[in-house]
Amino acid sequence: MRNSNKWFEEIVVALISLDGKGSLEEIYKRIQKQDNIDFNSYTDWKSQVRKNLYLNSSDCKIFKGITGDQNDLFYSIEGIGKGYWGIRKFNNFKNKEFA
Repeated sequence: MRNSNKWFEEIVVALISLDGKGSLEEIYKRIQKQDNIDFNSYTDWKSQVRKNLYLNSSDCKIFKGITGDQNDLFYSIEGIGKGYWGIRKFNNFKNKEFA
């Protein structure tokens, strides 16, 4: 996996378990179920999930990469603010990263 950020990794695993796409609520539930993070260490752990989605999506204003580059991993399925996210090129990503 290209990014060693624990939140990024949790999001990727959650989305893969959701077949590449899901609502924020589904992503939150999967991350909780994975139980790899001490949620008590965060005032608002869900904001960490959203931040990492936004940082890795050219759909968002805070994305610092180039559209289509290796950092442009997530996309907003129904548009920003709707709460549905997916992994770009899911089949390629799944096969290469988690086979």
